[in-house]
Amino acid sequence: MSHKEIKNIPKQIQKLFFTLYYTRYIIGSGFLASGLFLILRNKGIALDKLSLIPLMSLPLSFKVLWAPFIDKYLKTSSGHYRNWLLIAQFLMILGLFAIAFIDPVNNYLLVLLAILFFSFIILTQDLALANLTSNISEEHERGLIASLDVSGFMYGNIIGGAIVLVLYSYTSWSVCIIFLSGFLAFSFPWRQIWFFNEYKFSKNSRISETTDKNYWKNIVSVWKGKKSWCALLVIIPFGISPSYNLMPLALLDSGWSLANTALLLKLFGTMILVITIYVGIRQLRKLTRKQSLSFSIIFYACCLLSFIPISLGHNNALLVYFSFFPYFVSLQFVRTCLYTIILDNAASSVAPTTAANAQMAILGGFDLIVASLSFYFAQKWGYFVIITGSVVIAFFAAFLATRVVQNQSD
Repeated sequence: MSHKEIKNIPKQIQKLFFTLYYTRYIIGSGFLASGLFLILRNKGIALDKLSLIPLMSLPLSFKVLWAPFIDKYLKTSSGHYRNWLLIAQFLMILGLFAIAFIDPVNNYLLVLLAILFFSFIILTQDLALANLTSNISEEHERGLIASLDVSGFMYGNIIGGAIVLVLYSYTSWSVCIIFLSGFLAFSFPWRQIWFFNEYKFSKNSRISETTDKNYWKNIVSVWKGKKSWCALLVIIPFGISPSYNLMPLALLDSGWSLANTALLLKLFGTMILVITIYVGIRQLRKLTRKQSLSFSIIFYACCLLSFIPISLGHNNALLVYFSFFPYFVSLQFVRTCLYTIILDNAASSVAPTTAANAQMAILGGFDLIVASLSFYFAQKWGYFVIITGSVVIAFFAAFLATRVVQNQSD
C-alpha cells in the first residue's frame, strides 16, 4: 500500500468504510453465522431445528437478483447508495432491539423470520457499499479499502461473536441483543452516513451493469463452456461447510463452555484467518490456479481428519487448538483460491460484476443448503458420520479441480 493511496482517500471516507464493514460483520459473520447457533444450541434447540437457520440466510447468496433494485431506486440530490446504507443501518438497529424482548426458544419462528429480515438488510448494505466503493475510489486506492474490510471483519467478528457469547455466559439473551443494538447505535455509522455527501466524493461515472438490457442474459451466459466449473462450485461446499458449522456445536455438546468456544472461534480463529490473508496466501501465488486450488483443498481435507476425535466427543483443549489451527489456515486458502478463479472467469465477461455474483450465488447458495443438511443429518446420524463424509467429498473435489480448472499462472 503506497503513501499515495492513503493520501488520496480522506479520513472521513476511511472511517466511514471501516464502521460500515465492522457493523456488517458484527451481525453477519459474528452473530448470525455462529454466535446465534451456539446460543440456541446452549438453550437446548435440536440440530434439526437449527437446520432452518441457514435457509433463512439464502437471500445473502443472490446479490445478482437484488442488485437491479438497489441500482434503480432511492436516487436523491444528496446521494444514492448512501440512502440505502442509511436505511440498512436503522433497520439493523431497530430489528435487533425488537428481538431482544422475545424468548428465542418459545418464539423460534420469530427468530427465523428475524434472520430472514437481517439477511435482506445485510444483502442491501453489501450491494450499496460495493457500488459506493466503485463510485468514490480509484483502482490504486482499493488496496486500502480492502485492508479496511479485513480490519472490519476482525473487529466485527470479535464483537459479534466472542464478546457477545462471553457476555451471554454471564447474563441473558435480552442483555446480549440490547448490547448489540446499542453498540451499533452508539458507534454512530448512521450519523456518518447522514452527513455524507456521496456526489461530492464521486470520482467515477460508473455505468451499472444492471441497466444493461442483456443483464439477465449475462447471468446465464457466464456458464457457457463452464458447466464443469459450475459442478465444482456445487460439490465443494459438501466438503467445506459441514465442519465449519458442526464442530463448534460438537465442542459445546462435549462440555465446552460458550465462553471458551467463543474465544477459540472468534478470537483465535479470526487472528489466524487475518494472518493467513496477509502472510500465507502469498505462497499460493507461486503456483498455477489448478495447483493452488487442488493443493488447498487437499490440505483442507487432511486438516479435517484431525476433527474426527472431536466429532467422537474428545475435547482436550490442546487437541482442539491443534485441530483448529491448520483448519483455519486451510479454510482461508480454499476461499482465496476459489474467489480468485471466480474473478478470473468474470474478467473475460462483458459484465464482470454480474458474472462474479452469478458464480458466488452458486457457491454461497449451496454452502447454506449444505449447512442446513449437515445440521439435519447430524441429528440423525451424529457428528462423526457427517465429518467423515465431508472428508471423502473434499478429496474428491480436489481431484475434480485438477480436471476442471485451467492451468493459468497467477
